[in-house]
Amino acid sequence: MRIAVVTPYSDEPVDWLVRGHASLAGQGHAVTHILVADGRPDPAVAAWADQHIVLRHRHDDGGNAARMAGGLSAASQRFDAVTFLDAADWFLPGHLDGMVTVMAAAGADAATARRVLHRIDGTPVGVCPRIDGLRTVDASGILLRPTAFPAIALWCLVPAPIAGDAAQSVLGYLQGRNRRIAVAGPAATVAKRVRARAFNAGLDAGPWAPWLTDADLPDPAAVARWWRDLDTDERERQFRRIGIH
Repeated sequence: MRIAVVTPYSDEPVDWLVRGHASLAGQGHAVTHILVADGRPDPAVAAWADQHIVLRHRHDDGGNAARMAGGLSAASQRFDAVTFLDAADWFLPGHLDGMVTVMAAAGADAATARRVLHRIDGTPVGVCPRIDGLRTVDASGILLRPTAFPAIALWCLVPAPIAGDAAQSVLGYLQGRNRRIAVAGPAATVAKRVRARAFNAGLDAGPWAPWLTDADLPDPAAVARWWRDLDTDERERQFRRIGIH
């Protein structure tokens, strides 16, 4: 299976991108790594990326525009599957093979995986209890077959208040279109580097200070609450805007 892995990046340390790129080796399938620069292309990254796309305008949207651009480019190149890998993350051994295996066994349109949380220095903390791959998903834990490629546009179509956790809307779109989703596991195979300052409390974060953020990990449940709190007319308007209705 030919798999495109799309990584949006902006100002993250190149070492993070290199680690993510290295984690694609030995995943059991032919992998093409598409890195998408959101307004800040790095010549060093362009030198080793399998494909390098530059968005001249910086979007500051958490990588959503870059995910969509890279994902749609991969779809137009007729890859067998498209997945996403955040700039700070990496795949654990066997991740892609596990996703493809469960997807094929279930005849599914997409596969999801759970994540292991790591501090900003890369040290593991534990499996994330917020992501189960069925009701909640991580942006780096979604694999799409061509029948699910229309969901790629959702990265940019989600309403601004919940754009920081657009993966939940991608999942919701697939479920709303009755696409079959297989969950890989039980092992968590996505390594998620957490940049939240509170999560890294107690760590000597001096070298990492420029990349720490005050924002907490997105709470997938907050996305569902946001939709529920909308009045009926506004909910229908948002649904029509993103093509759910």
